[in-house]
Amino acid sequence: MQADQARMDAISHNTANVLTPGFKRQISTSSAFSVQVAQGLDSVSASITPAQESPTQLSIDPTAGAMRPTGSPHDVAIEGPGFFEVQTAKGTFYTKLGSIRADLQGRLVVADDVPLMGVGGELRVTNNPFTIASNGEVKQDERVVGRLKIVNFTNPQALVPSGGGLYLAGKAQLADTRTDNTLRVGFLEGSNVSSPQEMVRLSETVRHFESLQKVVQGYDDTLEKTIRKLGDF
Repeated sequence: MQADQARMDAISHNTANVLTPGFKRQISTSSAFSVQVAQGLDSVSASITPAQESPTQLSIDPTAGAMRPTGSPHDVAIEGPGFFEVQTAKGTFYTKLGSIRADLQGRLVVADDVPLMGVGGELRVTNNPFTIASNGEVKQDERVVGRLKIVNFTNPQALVPSGGGLYLAGKAQLADTRTDNTLRVGFLEGSNVSSPQEMVRLSETVRHFESLQKVVQGYDDTLEKTIRKLGDF
């Protein structure tokens, strides 16, 4: 039932972000109940206090969302599994957000003024117009000022959602080999959430939760009758 509750939370979060650019669907998973019981028994037999960990794990679905045309030369979407690297006061994060602009300091930023990283560090431009090429090069006044840093992961599903379209690396491992990523200029990647599929998952989860409720109620009724009969003796 706790696993169903965690799954409901993930479905609710997905549904609320069906129109959020670059959002990756969250998936709540848990090990089989028999496995959890076996792990608990092993801990007891070995006189080990079991770790207080959640039986559910949250991961993301890294598949690409639909490309939505915007016509803006500063909107870019990654065609490939890569993520943009950004730097905040809390550390390094990764994102699929591609609505790029220059802040008052001339830094190229996304979302809430989060600086984008280039291959050699922060990317800065002047007040003059700039363009972004499909290979990630940022050009201004007919010269290349830098290139957007795009990174790949061997297990992107392990990225940790941190809100605002940003992800922490978590247990995700950076790929050693380079994977080809190109940019589609004038497009933004949409959410990969499918509303009909989420509604189906919602219905399945609710019915499963209700069936478990009936099992618990049946066990409670049986226990009550047993106690009452013992009292007659």
